[in-house]
Amino acid sequence: MKKGSMLKPSGLKFILPCLLLPSLAHSELVSFKFNDSIRSDGVGVVNLFAPGDTSKNSNGALLEAFRNDNGGDLVFAVDISEPSSGSETPSSQGIALDFVILKLTFPDEVVSFNRFITPTYSFLKRAGSDVPKLYGTMIGDANSNRTSSNPDSEFNGSSWDSVLRIPVDRSLEGLNSAELEVGFLPVDKKASDPEGFYDFGGRDEIIALLTADDASALDQLAPGRSFAPLVLDETGATLVTWTYLPSSSGYYIASYEDLYPNRGDYDFNDLVVAYQVALGSDGEGIKHIRGNGHLIARGAAYDHDWHLRIELPEWAVGQGETSFFGPGSVVPVTGYPKDITILGSADLLLAEHIADKFMDGASTYVNTFEEQVVQQGPRFEFSMTLDVPVPSDQIAPAPFDPFIYVHETGYEIHLAGKKPVLGNSRNRLDGADSFRDQNNFPFAMIIPDDFEPPLAAIDIGLAYPSFVEYVTSEGASQKDWYRRGDAKKVKKIPFKNW
Repeated sequence: MKKGSMLKPSGLKFILPCLLLPSLAHSELVSFKFNDSIRSDGVGVVNLFAPGDTSKNSNGALLEAFRNDNGGDLVFAVDISEPSSGSETPSSQGIALDFVILKLTFPDEVVSFNRFITPTYSFLKRAGSDVPKLYGTMIGDANSNRTSSNPDSEFNGSSWDSVLRIPVDRSLEGLNSAELEVGFLPVDKKASDPEGFYDFGGRDEIIALLTADDASALDQLAPGRSFAPLVLDETGATLVTWTYLPSSSGYYIASYEDLYPNRGDYDFNDLVVAYQVALGSDGEGIKHIRGNGHLIARGAAYDHDWHLRIELPEWAVGQGETSFFGPGSVVPVTGYPKDITILGSADLLLAEHIADKFMDGASTYVNTFEEQVVQQGPRFEFSMTLDVPVPSDQIAPAPFDPFIYVHETGYEIHLAGKKPVLGNSRNRLDGADSFRDQNNFPFAMIIPDDFEPPLAAIDIGLAYPSFVEYVTSEGASQKDWYRRGDAKKVKKIPFKNW
């Protein structure tokens, strides 16, 4: 606790005019938001005596009632409104706090409090520094359905995400004014996780004052926390940490030839899917699994389902959900999200009947003809939480088992070395359990995310002249074959069009 004026000239300040109110009983308190907010540049000013609904009066007496309700703390909530970039998604977003100072002006003195408590912490590097330090973090999601036990509370229907507690060891009766200065931690916005997740730069972040009941509800809900990277407690102990596969900013590209077991035109663009998986550990094992992906290209008349099978121990049990989104949309299509139950390995059906969902006008061929304007495809997300953490060495290694089911032929098509898994597929009836032909050519491949698929009806061996040597050498040579395509025979699909 410091006396005197604050040293920081900039930041978020809350100024409270002095009003007189009778003491409020616990049952009369309701959470409310303020007009002011933290600006998108990471600082701002909020007047605690001027809540968002100006019909409410706020002063020292009201703040004291909230302080007493929360056992000696003033407890605020922040609505995290960050862009969905990098590993941040609508289901998990975060910021880190650089400083928080509560300045209280009484008739005879000015008192400042700069100690604050957040539910989560992370080791982060300030922009320009190579030394990570422990910073308080605030994590949330894009949902807006928080509910309060008090129907008059502005917490009802809110999108507030994380609490910020400031211990105050004196009465606030007779307070003349108050300022709350807040600064978000500046980090390298282009860095990988965890810094890339805890950057800031979205819309203004709104702030609310919470009752003890609403603060407890928000703490228990912990929105977005399960899917944030490097989540620690104030001692630095791990709550959740994430491993992204292939990386926090990279994707696997799964590409298929759907005329299996015949090679057909072997253009390897019948379906092209980008996907990323993240494994969340709570220190005892993998507790959470999440992922997302994009349909990139489709050069087929056949209809497909796309699955991602993650092999887990037979004793693994958990729950989760999948979501599917139309091109450019942040709202799931009708029928999603879908609940999933995990009993042993997880077979996730992430895109079904793709012929109906990924088209270029009336054409089932998308992003595979030279003259086609590149179209953005649908995307998907999934998340799972396991009842008991699974040791990481008991989860089959990435890239896992991405496969398609072809409705017209009844065949499922996996990566070479994998086996059929669907009980209703034709593979089992025909004994078709190898996904290479007699010349060792595969029908499904994982390729780095700078791959450009061949144009329709152009053999991948013609589009990428070193591909044949790569296959015949069983991958021993020409490992970077996908970097040397014939520019006239491939379709360039920039990442921004995913």
